[in-house]
Amino acid sequence: MTIKHQKISMGHHTLVNTHFFDSVDPMVFSAEYWRAKNAVIGQAKGRGTTLFVQNSDTDCWVLRHYRRGGMAAKLLSDQFFYEGLRRTRPFMELNLLHYMQQAGLNVPTPIAAQVCRRGLIYRADLLTVRIPHARDMHHVLTHQSLSPAVWQAVGAAVRKMHDAQVYHHDLNIRNIMLDSHETVWIIDYDRCYRRQGDSWKQQNLARLQRSLLKEQAKAGDTAFHWSGADTEAMLRGYGKV
Repeated sequence: MTIKHQKISMGHHTLVNTHFFDSVDPMVFSAEYWRAKNAVIGQAKGRGTTLFVQNSDTDCWVLRHYRRGGMAAKLLSDQFFYEGLRRTRPFMELNLLHYMQQAGLNVPTPIAAQVCRRGLIYRADLLTVRIPHARDMHHVLTHQSLSPAVWQAVGAAVRKMHDAQVYHHDLNIRNIMLDSHETVWIIDYDRCYRRQGDSWKQQNLARLQRSLLKEQAKAGDTAFHWSGADTEAMLRGYGKV
């Protein structure tokens, strides 16, 4: 897999995974393009809307338009301050995904990224391959419990990410996926980066544990199949027990 930079026009840049494109048509970053092809098969809502698009009979892609969260979203919405192409959010995320795949981690395959700059502001998009037959662990845990082996696999996946010195900015149960073979995938690497040292790793793992407690509290009387024994199994997989 080779990543290639393309300058489309002044202020308009793409990064392309040459396994998918030799050169990319910017139209693939447009939701309207996929809707016109009747290729939008679903969506996920977060800060913005992420579209699932059917590129072929077998390939499903994920198109995400970068948006801000919190108070800044009311003022800037999908606008970010430009500090150089290498520091734009999609270029950082795509390059990090490429590094992680090369390191053997289970992460989404990057396809292409786009940055459209005007003055000090840019807007951006990212295309990745959708993980086949996968559900996020929050969804799974509202329907069923998981075996200790799966929880150990979750811990091992986080440990492998940390051993690659990758800090996950938003490590929570909704960003961990299980496919039909119960293989663990970690997703959403926006604002994530490679980080030296080890002191931050325990805090990152604790963030995941807090997300489980938070989801359990939100569930109330609704089923959420998680217990302290599951956390112990996860920590064994990580290597903490």
